[in-house]
Amino acid sequence: MNTLTGLRARLAARVTSARVAVRASTVGRPGWSGRTWRVLAWITYRAWMFTRALTVWMGKHFLPVLLGLALAFGWWGILALADLPGDRTTGPVLLALVFLSPGLVHGLWAAITPYGYKVRMHGRKMIASWPAVAAACGIGERQPGGEVIVPRLSKIRYETGATVLRLHTMAGQTLETLYRAAPAITTTYKAHGFSTTTVAPGVLDLGLFTTDRIASRTAVLPRLEAATPDGLAVGRTRSGQVAQLKIRGTHTLVVGATGAGKGSVLWSVVGGLAPAAHTGLVEFSGLDLKGGIELEMGRALFTRIAYESTDALRVLRELVAIMDRRKETMRGKSRLHEPIPGDPLHVLVVDELADLMAYADFETRREADRLMSKLLTQGRALGVIVVSCVQNPRQEAVGQRNLYPTKIALRLDSDIETDMVLGPAMALAPAHTILESDPGTAYLVREDGSPELMRFDYWPDDLIREVALRFAAPRPARAPSGLLSPSDAEAVAAWTNAGRSLHTVAVPNDNGPSKASDNATPRQRKPRKARAPRSPRPAAPAASEEVQS
Repeated sequence: MNTLTGLRARLAARVTSARVAVRASTVGRPGWSGRTWRVLAWITYRAWMFTRALTVWMGKHFLPVLLGLALAFGWWGILALADLPGDRTTGPVLLALVFLSPGLVHGLWAAITPYGYKVRMHGRKMIASWPAVAAACGIGERQPGGEVIVPRLSKIRYETGATVLRLHTMAGQTLETLYRAAPAITTTYKAHGFSTTTVAPGVLDLGLFTTDRIASRTAVLPRLEAATPDGLAVGRTRSGQVAQLKIRGTHTLVVGATGAGKGSVLWSVVGGLAPAAHTGLVEFSGLDLKGGIELEMGRALFTRIAYESTDALRVLRELVAIMDRRKETMRGKSRLHEPIPGDPLHVLVVDELADLMAYADFETRREADRLMSKLLTQGRALGVIVVSCVQNPRQEAVGQRNLYPTKIALRLDSDIETDMVLGPAMALAPAHTILESDPGTAYLVREDGSPELMRFDYWPDDLIREVALRFAAPRPARAPSGLLSPSDAEAVAAWTNAGRSLHTVAVPNDNGPSKASDNATPRQRKPRKARAPRSPRPAAPAASEEVQS
């Protein structure tokens, strides 16, 4: 099997390279030569579509074609045998054209609008095969007379990368019936995946993906007018449209295996809102207990940041205090915080939630659980939002996952993990089927439970540094404890170099000649603990007399 796969891969590579070479030497040539080739290719393609459509129609309606040809040939034969004067071909030819006129119309349609012709023909095939497909997928109902009634397919719509079927439930069915049958319908039509959208009660749009992946896209420098927390552009959907993520008014949980692309999600949020953070509309706080390996590159975008568990608790307490103060100012005035300069939207970004909630010491875990629970249950309306990223979706790592209304499931290792993250939405968002070669691809499950397949933009390191340089926060976070800023590092280096030039100090030694100590100052001894006063020893007993033998 591996040998066959390798042969197919090499053959596909050769075919691709041959196509590129032919295109470069024909329609891809510059100047009039390339234009001439493109015109010839356009004419040849239209002629091929005309011939193809006519041939297909003749194959489906071969009886009228044979009848028309027989009548035309018979007419010509009679005129030839009778040896009558005049034109003997015009009449038979016109008779044949009358019988072939529907096929000629199809051919002209295909030649003028090839894409529209292909779409219409494909839709007709799907409508014709729908009763058999629905019955095979178990959503049909057999009547006493033997007839099988299936949900009605009323419309077929074509989008970029997907074919959308509009289905109507039958009497006695619910949309759950169509949800359960969606994977079987997808497999029957040889689609690469599916998505579902509820249109109306009892009406469902089932999107069948015609491509197996979403193309990767590198992020660009963000713009202030696009940095809105109510609909932040973070990537592309299956249909090629801009994928938007709502930040304000919801908490977001991002779960994915190692290498699934959590960094793309994190920086799509932080980098996309960086212009708003620069103007004071958004204020970022970051927790990265992996030593800052992820957030340090964009530290200038954060107002608070922590790389250790003790600092993380301090950041959480500050956010809880901000939330408590806003309760008093918003009480009776507003039920959803509106960010303004001086009163920004606070976004807490947690790179690895399990390091704080599962792997820290007991006291830290207990305090972090208390503080995070307050933020997750009260912070949405008060403008304190949490965006948490985690690899392990199990209960001990993400015990509060039900408090996140918005969930993003990147590639997961098994269907069990997908069920842990998405619950009932797992059947519509099989995150465990995402390919390992497509990092950043994820199912976004919104508050209403509707899933959407999308791919987040990739943020390279240089772009993160440039964004942090251009859109630094008004009060950027200082280096957390345990880390040194560049100026501190230079000072330490200078101190170390200066210390190397110091002369050693001789320390006297009573047991021998003096030796040069390795340290500039003698070692300080720890003070000896005071001993408790001894209790008086009891008097010794009188000496016993010797025993005479």
